[in-house]
Amino acid sequence: MKNTSRKNLFLTIAVIATLIAVGVHAYLFQHFYVVKFGTDPGASVCNINETFNCDTVASSTFAQFLGIPVAMWGLATNLILLFLLCVTRWNLTQDRDKTGRYAFLMSSVVLLGSLVMGAISFTAMTTYCLFCMAAYVLSILTFIGAWQGANDLSISNLTEDIKDTFVSERWVLGSLIAIPVIAFVVNLMYTEQNGFNDIERRSTEVVSSWTVFPEQKFDLTKGLIKQKGSDAPVMTIVEFADFFCPHCKHAAPPIHAFIESHPDVKLVFKPFPLDGTCNKAVNFKDGIRCGLATSVMCAEKIAQKGWTAHDYIFDKQNELMGMQNLDKSIEQVATATGISLDDLKNCLKDPATTQLVSEMAKEGEDAQISGTPTVFVNGKLLPNGQQKLNLEAVYKSIKK
Repeated sequence: MKNTSRKNLFLTIAVIATLIAVGVHAYLFQHFYVVKFGTDPGASVCNINETFNCDTVASSTFAQFLGIPVAMWGLATNLILLFLLCVTRWNLTQDRDKTGRYAFLMSSVVLLGSLVMGAISFTAMTTYCLFCMAAYVLSILTFIGAWQGANDLSISNLTEDIKDTFVSERWVLGSLIAIPVIAFVVNLMYTEQNGFNDIERRSTEVVSSWTVFPEQKFDLTKGLIKQKGSDAPVMTIVEFADFFCPHCKHAAPPIHAFIESHPDVKLVFKPFPLDGTCNKAVNFKDGIRCGLATSVMCAEKIAQKGWTAHDYIFDKQNELMGMQNLDKSIEQVATATGISLDDLKNCLKDPATTQLVSEMAKEGEDAQISGTPTVFVNGKLLPNGQQKLNLEAVYKSIKK
């Protein structure tokens, strides 16, 4: 009796761990497409810093297998494992011992997959996904629970059980076949429902449009610059954006994830405030948008904290828009970057800094941009350039 209670306890632990793993994989599956198509309403909760960033991992070449997100494979496999564990735990089969061993074998497959993905993560990448790491830990807990909850785990029994899947236990074989079926069907339904397949088909048209646009000349030394690698870039992205533009806020995560996963790509961010105070292409004036853009360039000039200020302002966009107070906004930027408020204010008054912002805005005006965000690749306008899929398509075209 005690032995049965103990095994049930471990099986319960395995069930709970697998349930959580299903939720983690479901989030990562959805997040993969959020990053790929630039539909992110804000920064992922999994983005901590440059080292721990789920957006970057979702943008890597290791995030897909056979055209399906790896997270979907993990979700489908864990669902089948959950089924086997539940059947065993609550005695929903005539041969509980054999089903328990099948659950153990499936948990071994899940653990092996985690080990492989973990090895790839720690040897081939420099950025890590905390949710992925959580999935690895959960696979270990599930394996231990299934192992301790199974009966008669001998090599001979396991061998015979595997043979039986082709004879008397074909339902188990059917469950295994269901994994790729679930992965393919759910992925297809999700992409079709959200219109992603149409977007993917249009990416070839985007590349064709990009090739015929006239090349613009930008000063690539002016603006915030980001590049993961140190070699000469084969692809340079110039992004014009306004800090109070919601679409610009949504564009930042996928563009940055793309940069982080491609060391030979450089990003040059140029503020294009929709504010006539510093941008002659705009009639409306409030001074706040220009002030925020200038504060970002000041943060970069004073302490190389321009990207920190950039990320903070986008993260607090709604709050700062509601505040409509430049002085208080600057105080918050100073606190977020760790820069002295006096130093930041002095830089804001410096004609050279305000002139820099105006010059970058003039570059956008000369390039005849009609809204924000606007993205150029190697000097040519890229329609919907905030979508990672389009960036990938152009990147492949350039590499060819």
